[in-house]
Amino acid sequence: MKEGLIWEDSVDAPHLDLRYDVLREGLPRGTEHYPGIDDDPRTRFLCAYENGVLVGCSTLQVDSRGGCDYRIRGMAVTPEFRNRGIGTVIVRELQRYAGEMGTGIWCNARIKAVTMYERCGFEIVSEVFEIEGIGLHYDMEWKPGENA
Repeated sequence: MKEGLIWEDSVDAPHLDLRYDVLREGLPRGTEHYPGIDDDPRTRFLCAYENGVLVGCSTLQVDSRGGCDYRIRGMAVTPEFRNRGIGTVIVRELQRYAGEMGTGIWCNARIKAVTMYERCGFEIVSEVFEIEGIGLHYDMEWKPGENA
């Protein structure tokens, strides 16, 4: 039985279901899949399990820009498991991994996730913008040694 944080090599049906349920409300089924990213062998997937059930997921893709070689995509926590620190634990592990690679991470953070990313040392580097059908976001980034 899977428990805790686990690096996965690919996305499976529960992972795609969690992405869809949390991140794609009102959008067509299939939009939870990231073509060219999910099947890129360089992409890493970090998932959180409790009692064998997937409760959180993230995608760490190679997408370099300005000192950040990685981008977080598909970060989601099941609604009934929110506000328990699962998202923070996932992001901190992604930071540990990127730091070992000597690089930073960037992401498009939904407004409601900005505080969690800031707690992890990410900084807002854009004006607010809207991703059609998804909502308002800020571009955020973290670089090892710069943002504690």
